[in-house]
Amino acid sequence: MGVSRRTFLKSSVAGAAALSSVSKAASQAGSTDLHYLSIAEAAELIRTRRLSPLELTQAILDRIDQVESKVLAFVTVARDEALQAARTAQEEIARGQYRGPLHGIPFGVKDTHYTKGIKSTAGSPLLADFIPTYDATVVARMKEAGAILIGKTRLPAFSMGGNTPSHNPWDLSRTPGGSSGGSAVSLAAGELAAATGGDTSNSIRHPATLCNVVGMKATFGLVSRYGVIPISWSLDHIGPMTRTVTDNALMLNVLAGYDPQDAYTVDVPIPDYTKALGRGVRGIRIGVPRDFLIDEFHADCIRGFRDALDVYKKLGAELVEVDMPSTLQAMDSGQRVIRICEAASYHEHHLAGDPDRYGENARPRSEAEVGALVPAVHYLRAQRLKKVFLQEMHQLFASFDVFITPGRPAPAGEPLQFRVRQDFAKMFNCCGYPAMAVPAGFSISPVGLPVGLQIAAKPFEEEIIYRVAHAYEAETDWHTRRPNL
Repeated sequence: MGVSRRTFLKSSVAGAAALSSVSKAASQAGSTDLHYLSIAEAAELIRTRRLSPLELTQAILDRIDQVESKVLAFVTVARDEALQAARTAQEEIARGQYRGPLHGIPFGVKDTHYTKGIKSTAGSPLLADFIPTYDATVVARMKEAGAILIGKTRLPAFSMGGNTPSHNPWDLSRTPGGSSGGSAVSLAAGELAAATGGDTSNSIRHPATLCNVVGMKATFGLVSRYGVIPISWSLDHIGPMTRTVTDNALMLNVLAGYDPQDAYTVDVPIPDYTKALGRGVRGIRIGVPRDFLIDEFHADCIRGFRDALDVYKKLGAELVEVDMPSTLQAMDSGQRVIRICEAASYHEHHLAGDPDRYGENARPRSEAEVGALVPAVHYLRAQRLKKVFLQEMHQLFASFDVFITPGRPAPAGEPLQFRVRQDFAKMFNCCGYPAMAVPAGFSISPVGLPVGLQIAAKPFEEEIIYRVAHAYEAETDWHTRRPNL
C-alpha cells in the first residue's frame, strides 16, 4: 500500500495532518513507500525539505527495478541522466531556488516525444537508433519546471495499432490499451508520478481508463506538439497523465501555452487550473447520452457510470439527457480517412526510402500505404463533414456545462456481445474539445478491472472539467486503489 491519503487534498487542515503522516511514514519505511506519492504530496515534502529530489528519484528507479520486468512500461530508462538532474534540483532547492510544484518530480514521456541525447524510437525499428538534438516543447517545459525525466514509455509503433506492448498492472494478462499505454502502466505501477501521452483516436483516455489513472486530452492547440512525431496534424493532441485530478491540473499548468514553433497552438490566457478545484458542482449542468446509446456497453461500465451520476446528483448537479449530433457516426469514418491520409504524408519519405525497415506486419506501414491511395476528393469530403460536425457540436454543448460518458465500453480485454453504436471517443479528436478520463470503479465480472468516466467540455474550458472531476474524486476512493504487483 502506498502512503497517499485522500484527506491530504480535502482541506488545508486535513492536508497538513496527512502531510505529517506521509512524512513520518516515509522516514520510517524508507524509499519503498515513496513511489506512490502524488505530485502534490511529494511537492510539499520537497518544498519543505523533508524529502529530496534525489531520494524520490532513487525510490522511483528502485520501483522500476522491482516491477518493470512484469509490466514493461518503458522503452528507455535514462537512469544516469535522471540521477544527475535530481542532484541539480536538490542543489537548486538547497540554494532557495525552488521553481514550483514540479521541481524534483520524476516524470516520463511517450516515446514519440523528442528528448535531447536520448533515443526517441516511436516504438518502431525504423527509428531504433534515432537520437534527437533537442527536446520537444512539452519535455522542455517540464524540465524548465524542474521535473526529472526518468525515461520514455512504450507505445504501439508510431502510436498506431491500438494496444501497447505492455502489461496491465491490474491483470498482467490483459492489455493496458493504447497508444499511450506505457505512460498509463507506469503511473498505475508506481514507476512515475507524471507522464505525457498523445491522443489522436482516444490514445490518452483509453489507457487511462483501463489502468485506473487520470488522462487529459487538452483542447486542440492548447499544448504544443513541436518535437512530437505525428500521426495526423489536424487530429493529434498532447496531454498530461497522472494518478489524481489535482496532479493533472498541476501538470497542465506547465504544459499549456502558446508555442511559436507550433503553428497550431493558440495564444490564449492560461489560468491556474488548480484554482477550480474544490468549488463543487452545485448548479452544474451535466449532459449525458440517452440510455439506448450505451445499452450495449459492458454491464460493469454502465454500473460505474450510473453510480457516478448518482454522486453528481447528490452533490447538486443537474443531469440533462441529450441526443447526439446527426453526423456523429459518419464522422467516426471520416476521422479514419483524415488520420490515414495525414499519416501517409508524414511517412511518405520512409515508404519511398526503405519500407522494409518498418518490420513485418507493421501497421504504420500498411495504414500509410492505404492512406496514400485514398483519392483527394475523399479526404476533402471528410474535412467538409468535420466542419458540419463542429457546428453540430457547438449547438449540442450550448445545453450543458460538461458532457459525461462511460470511459470505455468494456474493461480491459473484455469482449462485448454486440458492436457498440458509439464509444464517444474519436468525436473529441475531430472537434478538438477537451476530454478527460478519470477512475470510476472496478468490474465485478471479471473481478477487479478498472472502469472510468469521460468528462468533456467546450474548447479551452479545462477548468470546469477539473472542477467536475475533482468533485467526484473527492467523494470516492477509486484513485487510491493500487494493483498487487
